Amino acid sequence: MGRADARKARKRATRPSGIRRFFTWKKLLGAFFGFVLLCMGAFVVLYLVIDVPEGNRDAQLQSNVYKYSDGATMARTGDVNREIVDLAEVPEGVQHTFVAAENKTFYKDKGVDFKGTARGVLNTLSGKGKQGGSTITQQYVKNYYL
Repeated sequence: MGRADARKARKRATRPSGIRRFFTWKKLLGAFFGFVLLCMGAFVVLYLVIDVPEGNRDAQLQSNVYKYSDGATMARTGDVNREIVDLAEVPEGVQHTFVAAENKTFYKDKGVDFKGTARGVLNTLSGKGKQGGSTITQQYVKNYYL
């Protein structure tokens, strides 16, 4: 056996075979990025296709307020005692008190508390009562859309 034959034999022996040859790092990386692009495309399509429902009419109700010309309240009528005001009209102390009482992680979280949501799902499925809406954002969505 000559040197050339030995080199060919060594080259043949080091070449990956079977499953290692099928799953190369380039193919795996390409498959991963292809999957990510597919997921992103599906998200965009679903975002464009799914319509956001109209808000709950009861959540938008407010009472009729009749005022004198000087701005003093004359009378209130309606099924609910609610008047929608701008956030700027609510004192800052009341805003912070509400946030502290309802959702202490309001300024840190992203609007969804996955731990609280999982707890609510488990309690609902186990028959311990309906729960959910752990953050102010989730409570708003629940009350406005459901």
